[in-house]
Amino acid sequence: WSLPSTPLEATGPDITSSQMGDLFYNQLGGAAYTGIATPHNDNYKLFTNIQSYVYWSGSEYAPSTDNAWLFDTGFGLQSYGDKGGQYYAWAVRSGDVGVAAVPLPAATWLFLSGLIGVLGLKQRKNRA
Repeated sequence: WSLPSTPLEATGPDITSSQMGDLFYNQLGGAAYTGIATPHNDNYKLFTNIQSYVYWSGSEYAPSTDNAWLFDTGFGLQSYGDKGGQYYAWAVRSGDVGVAAVPLPAATWLFLSGLIGVLGLKQRKNRA
């Protein structure tokens, strides 16, 4: 578990590349400039105590190490702020967002090469 990551350093609404942005917009059905408690889907009911306020990201704001990335669930905005601020934290699991899919061609080649290897060993054993 860790604080959510913010890989795309951008500010504003409708940013779903961060884990909090994906959670807000894609998973919980949030809308830009509207608090998370207003529009939501059935996934919203799976959580309790969701605050319409600012949540920390685990990503530092590169231009200024005194700042870190934040996500405001009261407005659906991603921004950055002073690390000294008192905001909420929402722990996430690694890979919850932005999970890279296994490329099908690479997975297929790997599977087929393993299968050919096993069949070759079986054929070699049958010859002996």
